[in-house]
Parts: sequence; structure tokens; C-alpha cells
Amino acid sequence: MTSLILSPAEQDYIIRGVESGFRADGRGSLDRREVSLRTGMISQANGSARCRIGNLGVGTDVLVGVKAEVNSWTPGEPEDVGSIVCNVECSPSAAQEFEGRGAEEINVELTQLLDRILNGPQSGLDLKKLCIIPKQAYWVLHIDALVLDVRGSIVDTLVWATRAALMSTSLPRVVVETISDEMGNMQAEFDVVDDPEDLTPLEGAEHLPISVTFSQIGKRYVVDASEQEEAVTQARLTVAVSPEMEICAIQKGGMFRGFPPSLLTEILQTAQRIAREELARFDAHYDQAKKHLLSQTDEP
Repeated sequence: MTSLILSPAEQDYIIRGVESGFRADGRGSLDRREVSLRTGMISQANGSARCRIGNLGVGTDVLVGVKAEVNSWTPGEPEDVGSIVCNVECSPSAAQEFEGRGAEEINVELTQLLDRILNGPQSGLDLKKLCIIPKQAYWVLHIDALVLDVRGSIVDTLVWATRAALMSTSLPRVVVETISDEMGNMQAEFDVVDDPEDLTPLEGAEHLPISVTFSQIGKRYVVDASEQEEAVTQARLTVAVSPEMEICAIQKGGMFRGFPPSLLTEILQTAQRIAREELARFDAHYDQAKKHLLSQTDEP
């Protein structure tokens, strides 16, 4: 997912390095870059976050906003669950391949991947909690992500930002009452409390999976591939792992070929080990982001 063109000598250097266990930027095959995470970036949203993997100007930067709205139930829809709608857009200024119509395929790929991770029981979110009144009304969570800059590892950055945005999401309190109509029939009605201080945190967001993306280079693979490494990547595989260390989703990237079977089993085992480390790292960064936001709120 890069338009970067490397010379044959540069390609050979990166491939031989990965096969020998070292990378051009000094990292080991399974080492990840530094992460910057902030929440509360969009005041009009119910939840938002911005994540950057890599240093400023040479990293991948993603902004995610979550907007909740009440939707009326229509026949044919599930009776007692809410829904999540995902949309990913890549800014034309993020990379050359995102100019014009070049971003359409990438936008669709990223949107579908995010949808696979978040919709369904594997996401950890209980969509029944988003139901207000069965067969009448439910919450829809619109997740809009904007890719601001790309320097490798776009999927993992997107998942980090989305997970943080959902964990910071709060919904207005809803009051449900049962009243009797003129015919004596009992009907349920609801009222959304319009009070910015009377909010309910989104339940289950802490159970959302984290993703680990593997890029095959030569005969071996790396995680958190840089822009230069993506230019010589032969196969890419994203594995989503829950906090319970269950594999929730697997997706092959773009037009790349698949991983050879000899590496696939090893990769799935490695994904679970890395996911455990990434979840701990995410929690530390998220706690720091909450403290940073609180300190800004307390300032006069």
C-alpha cells in the first residue's frame, strides 16, 4: 500500500536484512514503532481518537470519530440489536496513490476490514446493549476514519484509533416509559436526555480486538512494516485478536498473494503473542491519553 519506488540495490538490502533478522531502521522482525495516542479530538462526536505510529512526519496518522444516532426499526432488520456503520477515507494529501480515484479500492478494503472486526459477536461489543426498544428503536454508531498520513502499517494504526475512539464513546441516557393508549393498549416510548453531563459509557469497548499485520519480505516476515518495507512486501496478512487471545478475523491485504502454508501456522501463533503485548501497550497509552485530556479539561 505504497507508491514508493526503490532501486534494485535498496530492495535487495531490505530483503536480505529481513531474512537475516534485522531491518533498515534498526528494529528486529517483531519490533513495533513508537505510538502516539490522543482521545477527545472531535468535540461534536460521541467519541474520538487520533493515533500515530512512527515519528511525526514519517509515521502513519489516523483520526477516528464516533457519532451515535437513534434509528427507527424497520421490518426485516434484527429485532433487538443496534448496529455499527464503518467508513474509512484516505486523504489525498496522505500519499500519492490516494489522489483522484486511486483511493477507492483502499477505502473499500479498509472499510470492509473494520466492519468485519467490529460487527458480530467476535468484536466483544454487545450490540443488544444498543437496542432501545425491540422492534422500535436502536442506536447506530457511525465510525468515520480519516487517514491523514501513511508511512506503513495503516491497518494497525486504524484499529488502534478506532478502539480508542470507541472506548472513549459515551451515549446520552435514554428514559423508556410504558404508557397506555386510548384503546388501553400498553406501548413503550422513549426519550433521549439532552444533557451533556448525563452520559453512559459504551459497554464492552474494552473487549474489542487488536490487530497485528504481518508482511512477508523474502522468505521471512515482519510486523509494523515501514513504507520502504511495504514497497518490497510480497504478502500481507492482518490478524485480529481479542483480549481473551481468540483470533477474531483474518484478512489478506489487497492484491498481494497469500502466505505460504509453511509460515501461516507460525504467524497465527506469533499474532497471539504479539497481541498480548500490544493490548498491554494500548492500555498504557490509552490511560495516558485520558490523563492528558483530563488535564486539558481542568485548565482554566
